[in-house]
Amino acid sequence: MIVGRMLSWRIILRYTGRPVVVHIAIALAISLGYEVLDAKWLSVPALPVTLLAAALGVLLGFRNNSAYERWWEARTLWGGLVNASRTLARQVLTFLPAPRAQRSDGTPETPTAASRLVQVAVQPEGPALAAAWSKVGDGAVRDQFGHARDLRGPGAPRAHLATFIHPAVESPRGITGMFGGITEDARELVYAQVGFVNALRCHLRRQDPFPEITPFFRPSVLEALRDEQNVPAAILLWMSTRMRRVYSDIEHPEKVYLRVAMDETLTELTNFLGACERIKNTPLPRQYDILPHAMVRAYLTMLPLGVVADLGVLTPLVTAIIAFLFIALDAVGRDVENPFDDGVSDTPMTALCRTIEINLRQMLGESELPPPLQPKDGLLY
Repeated sequence: MIVGRMLSWRIILRYTGRPVVVHIAIALAISLGYEVLDAKWLSVPALPVTLLAAALGVLLGFRNNSAYERWWEARTLWGGLVNASRTLARQVLTFLPAPRAQRSDGTPETPTAASRLVQVAVQPEGPALAAAWSKVGDGAVRDQFGHARDLRGPGAPRAHLATFIHPAVESPRGITGMFGGITEDARELVYAQVGFVNALRCHLRRQDPFPEITPFFRPSVLEALRDEQNVPAAILLWMSTRMRRVYSDIEHPEKVYLRVAMDETLTELTNFLGACERIKNTPLPRQYDILPHAMVRAYLTMLPLGVVADLGVLTPLVTAIIAFLFIALDAVGRDVENPFDDGVSDTPMTALCRTIEINLRQMLGESELPPPLQPKDGLLY
């Protein structure tokens, strides 16, 4: 994606260079024939050329608007993919139950420490609160006279809206045991989401995904993924199966609602995958590509014939300006209509994948994070 303030001349010449030179040469030949060889038959009335220019402008405008809508939809989908990735990581780190694994000496195994933010959020500051609020206890920290309330004393109001379990209180394996830290299941699922977005990027660009997703999966998972034709869809299936295995080991009334919430996020990711594939595999009808391209070339060939009688030797200069405009509009529309082709107008999926990786690994409490991708020569991929 072009993000620089100024458009590079290299990109401009790539879009317009050779075709503009060709039409300048045609205009120069017509101008010399009209002025030097006195070939007055090279001049035609300007009215047909003017009407063709108006019709061509409408056609190019329609095609370019349709192409831009495809590009903007692709960028919107990847923006939603960033949000859905953060949502899934948050749900995994806060909804996924912690296992009751034990070491060889019989002591419980402590999960890996979570990020500092998660630790602060779940750090208990007192014993469990379990009783219902009294009628005068509305949850405010001060009463109607402005005096501070003692929320920890014997007569303090207590909440039934949520239960905060003190570490010393023994609880069965289930939802309330998940705040001890990041389990191996949670870490693998978060890394799998990073692998999913990178696999989707490579899938849309027709690239081999395994060099990009190898750091995020165990070797056994990678070997199984090599047998799949649609690697991003297979990763979502693996994640769903992994969640099912985790929740099947617990007995807790809330597990159904938490599984449904997490499954909705996986369904949303599946919808993003399908929408991106729809854009990739369904280009604009070829009529909207071939017809404007042919009409632009025909118009620019007729243009010197319609203006040579009035402009004379200035015909090549005027033709160069108009040819640059129409050829650039035609080329930009054809380039923007394919937002997943790894070109200069591509959706910056590599940079967005890096952003997702940084966000999710930071949620895991990691400090050694990759740097965000920076534009190179005004381009962000």
